[in-house]
Amino acid sequence: MTPPHLSAPTLLHPAALKANRALTAQITRLANEAFMRSKAPDWEKWDNSRVRFPTVETYWDMLDEEAIVALVFDRDTGPDLVGREVTGNARDGESDGKVVACAAAVPWKGGWKKEGAGTEEGWEIKAVCVDGDSKYLRKGLAVQVMQALEDELVARAKAQQGKMTNGSSYAAEPGRGCVALWVLAAECINGAYWRKRGYRELRRSTEGKSTWGCKTSFELVVFRKDVEYEV
Repeated sequence: MTPPHLSAPTLLHPAALKANRALTAQITRLANEAFMRSKAPDWEKWDNSRVRFPTVETYWDMLDEEAIVALVFDRDTGPDLVGREVTGNARDGESDGKVVACAAAVPWKGGWKKEGAGTEEGWEIKAVCVDGDSKYLRKGLAVQVMQALEDELVARAKAQQGKMTNGSSYAAEPGRGCVALWVLAAECINGAYWRKRGYRELRRSTEGKSTWGCKTSFELVVFRKDVEYEV
């Protein structure tokens, strides 16, 4: 099998995505397929008629003006869908091709029931997905897009290093700062994955039938990771 020609992670802001419906459609299709695969081991527990993003508008609604989306493209597959609208660390044209990995960071607004809203700050990592084709698996693509987001959020925090907050960017000690990253996850689907990525469980709740399309109940976990940096 010929190795795919993969781009470096490309960072996009919501305005660029909203100006490119075709690209957003690629992202939503990738996300919907990935979320469906994640439920396959316990298929009967979940409503498989539901998709994560029914329309491109539902993906845009997940974002706000401060959000960041990281994408990896297979440059040997698909048309040029972004052109020169890219921002971040990609060169012009590097985004050509098929979207094969994605992740988003949005301002943290509290847990599923808004617990912590107004007192906890930071960034929620959402919709982390990789194409299910075997040629894209075990290449660390999810780690790459998450690392790109982490690097960008640290860079933003450093630019505002004088700001003191409850978790988004604070002085861990003189000469250091910290960015708080958050994840909401179903323990039975990917709780173990987030722990391996350095996230710690902060709290959990038992959510009942219909939440996230579950037919029974599941444990919903709030994870947090503190990324410290030198100022």
